[in-house]
Amino acid sequence: MQISEAVEVMEELDAARANQRLAEGWKLLAVVPGYDHRQAQSVACYVLGKPAPKEKGFFAAG
Repeated sequence: MQISEAVEVMEELDAARANQRLAEGWKLLAVVPGYDHRQAQSVACYVLGKPAPKEKGFFAAG
């Protein structure tokens, strides 16, 4: 999925929360350097995108 296909975009600094979002159907768009202000340290920033719901139409499969 590309960022242009996302209907919502968010960042997660916590890997466990990023994994939870992935299990909920979010897609990983990028991993970039980030900064956790609470812990005052550099961290990975997971950029996640929520895909648009698949619409069922006359030609849609399934």
